[in-house]
Amino acid sequence: MFTPEARADRRKYVWTYQFLTMPADATELEFYQTTKIGETKSWEYRVELEQGITDRWDFSVYQIFVQGEGQSLKWDAFQLRTRYKLAAPGRFFFDPLLYLEYNRKIDLTKQNKLEAKLILARDFQKINLSINPVYEFFFAPGEPVHEVGLDVGLSYELSYRFSLGIESTSRREFVKLADGETSSYFGPTLSLATGSAYYTVGYAGGLTDESDDARVRFLMGFHL
Repeated sequence: MFTPEARADRRKYVWTYQFLTMPADATELEFYQTTKIGETKSWEYRVELEQGITDRWDFSVYQIFVQGEGQSLKWDAFQLRTRYKLAAPGRFFFDPLLYLEYNRKIDLTKQNKLEAKLILARDFQKINLSINPVYEFFFAPGEPVHEVGLDVGLSYELSYRFSLGIESTSRREFVKLADGETSSYFGPTLSLATGSAYYTVGYAGGLTDESDDARVRFLMGFHL
């Protein structure tokens, strides 16, 4: 039997966010594994502890680890994230949610990062459409770097257990607002829910010269 808690932050996508926050006083542990496939492979692992503050507002702390091909695993960064629902579901054509993130590398010679997303989502019965315009700002030390992007997910819920989808994710980097590089990816996503846990995997093939050949991400979340 599936509990309401199991649905709390069930991710149907691996790159795109839905109109979801944790309920008040609810806690969830999430694990991310991202594989980047190019001339060499690299891996990123994220452990996230997510806490609902109110039914519209949550907060998360991440610890991030990376590993290059033939290299040892190392602690790379910590990250803070918050999400806030800007309106009750159904008030607008797209349900809006504000996402804010701060990332600090353990190597203090590397830049800080601030990220903002406007999460727009709508359910059409069993179909979900989620659109995330993104702005990222890298600063101190060194020259500021700006990135803009767009993540889009479209999914169909076969049953509560299974959801199939497709996603695209793109980023364009600018230095001094001059022309920069663009990375874009597109591919399928599969999500499985089992009781108070969910598992989601996505494959995204690179579409531009600046992109990796492919990226694969696996998520799993457990209600505590």
